[in-house]
Amino acid sequence: MSLFEDLINSKIRELEELRQNLPVDIESKIRREVDAALSKFSAQIANVESEVTLEKERILYDAVVESRRKIAETYEQLLKDLIEAVYNEVDKARGTERYIKFLTSLIENAVNYVQSRDVIIYTSPKDRGVVETVARSLGLTGMVAEKDIRGGVIVAARDGSVAVDYSLETLLANKIDDLKHLLYSETV
Repeated sequence: MSLFEDLINSKIRELEELRQNLPVDIESKIRREVDAALSKFSAQIANVESEVTLEKERILYDAVVESRRKIAETYEQLLKDLIEAVYNEVDKARGTERYIKFLTSLIENAVNYVQSRDVIIYTSPKDRGVVETVARSLGLTGMVAEKDIRGGVIVAARDGSVAVDYSLETLLANKIDDLKHLLYSETV
C-alpha cells in the first residue's frame, strides 16, 4: 500500500469512528444541556413553590389572626350586651320584693364588714326611698346619700375608715373574669 492509501484509509477509519461516536457525543452534549436547563428550571420551580408555600402560610396566619380578633370583638360585645341586660333587668326589678331583699342582703353584709351601725349608705337616686326604708328597718343610724351608681349600695363607716362597695358596677366587674372564662371555655 502506498502512503496515500494509508492516509486515506486512516482518515476513513477516523471518519468511521467519528461517525460512530458523533451520535453518542451529540447525545451526551444534548443530555448535559437538558440536565443543566432542567436543573436551572427545577431550582426556579422549587423557589416558586417555596414562595407559594410561604405566601399560603402568611395568608392562613393572617386569616387566623383576623378570625381571632373578630371572635374577641364578638365576645367583648357579648359581655357589654350582657352587662347592659343586667342593668336593664335591675331597672325592671326595682321596687320588687326580690330586689328589696337583694338590697337588704347587701346592706346587712356591708354593715357586718364595717362593724358599725352608724354608716353612710350611698345609693342610686332610683333606690334612695327603698334603701332608707331598709336602713330604718335594720335599725341603722347615719344617712343615705345619692351617688351616681346604677344599683346596689356603697356602705361606709361614718368616720370614713372603712367602705364596702356593693354597687352594681363593682359586683359586675368582679364577675367579668368568670363570665369571660365561661364564654371562652365554651369555644375551645
